[in-house]
Amino acid sequence: MSRISRRDIGDTATGISAGTIVVTVVILIGCGIAALLWWLGVFTSGIKGAGDVHRDQNDAKNREHWSQTFNSEFEQIKADQDNLTVLKQAATGTGATAQDRANYTGAQLNCRQDVAQYNADAASTLGAPWVPAGLPNPIDASTYCGS
Repeated sequence: MSRISRRDIGDTATGISAGTIVVTVVILIGCGIAALLWWLGVFTSGIKGAGDVHRDQNDAKNREHWSQTFNSEFEQIKADQDNLTVLKQAATGTGATAQDRANYTGAQLNCRQDVAQYNADAASTLGAPWVPAGLPNPIDASTYCGS
């Protein structure tokens, strides 16, 4: 068996410390790269978010969706108005019952809900730019649904 000399111990210590230094430097570089990527993500998040919204707003499927949605919702509000005309005559005419008045009130509430949905969609980030020409924005529930 050979004896371990001071030189062997020194060479081993030097090798271990060199390996430790290399591992430490690699870990620090990895942490630095991760921190840089995180910082870039945070720093550019506002720009990226605004760009994402702009891209989503101008997407053809988004335009088609909102055009169909606004037209459909407005037609529903017009149908609500037609129903209100008939129900108001029944509720205010001679021989009107409590049920006729309840039906009219319920139809008004339904109309107001439809108007609220239309207005909420018209104010949404993705929908606001695509309210079709000729449709009101916003809709006044008192005008369309009565008071």
